Amino acid sequence: MIPQYGELNRIYSDFIISHTFSFDRQKFITDFYKQYNDTKAFEAAILELVLDKQKEKYTLVLNSLRTEIEKNILIYEKHPLFDDEIISRVCYNFAGRYDADIEAQLKVTQNLSKPLNEAYNRYDSIGYRVHTAAEEKQAEKEYERCKAEYEKEKEELDRLYELERQARKESLQYIENCCGDIYKLSFHFMEILARVRRDYLRFWLAFLFVANQLIIGFGILLGLGRFGGIFAFSTQFVRFSC
Repeated sequence: MIPQYGELNRIYSDFIISHTFSFDRQKFITDFYKQYNDTKAFEAAILELVLDKQKEKYTLVLNSLRTEIEKNILIYEKHPLFDDEIISRVCYNFAGRYDADIEAQLKVTQNLSKPLNEAYNRYDSIGYRVHTAAEEKQAEKEYERCKAEYEKEKEELDRLYELERQARKESLQYIENCCGDIYKLSFHFMEILARVRRDYLRFWLAFLFVANQLIIGFGILLGLGRFGGIFAFSTQFVRFSC
C-alpha cells in the first residue's frame, strides 16, 4: 500500500506543478479507492502486520505508511484536486480515441461498397443475357475480388467499432471523482493506525504488569525483594516504549 500511496501523491503533485493529468492517472486514482476503501480489511491487515513482524520492522512500515497518508491529506487540503470537468474531459477523450481512425476506415469501406455492388450486379445479371463461359468466369472472379477487398476493410472497421465500444465502457467506469473520498478515507486510516498502536500498547502494558508480578514473586523467592522485581519491570517498560 505504501508504493500506491506514494504514486498517488506523485500524481497529485504533478497536477499541482504542471497540470498534467490523463485517463491512466484517473484509472489509478479510482482503482486505488476501490481497492482500499474497506477500512475493516485495512485494520485487519495492520493487526496482522503488528502481530507477525518484530517491533522494529512493523514500526518502520507503519511510520512510512503514516508519512504517505499525512502527505496525501496535506496536499489535498492545500490544493483540492481534479474537478469533475477535468475528469470528464480525460474520460471523454479516452472514449473517443478511435474516432479519427473510424472515420478514415469508414470512408475506405464505403468507397469499396460501390465497386462491390457493381461487380455483384454484373455477375448476377449475366445469366439473363447471352454470354460465354469465359465472361461468366471473369464476372465471378471480379465479384470475388471486390468482395474480398470490401470484407477485409469491413473487418477492420468492425474491429475499430469494438475497440470504441470497449473504450466507452471503460471510460464510464472511471468517470467518478474519487479524490474527496480518498481524502476522507485517509483520515479513517490515520484513526485506525492510532487505535491499533494504542490498543497494542495497552496489551503490552497489561502483559508487562502480569510479568512484573511474576518477577516480584520470583524475586522474593530468590531473596531479591520487591525492588528487584520493580527494577526488572521498569527495564522492560523502557525497552518497549523505545
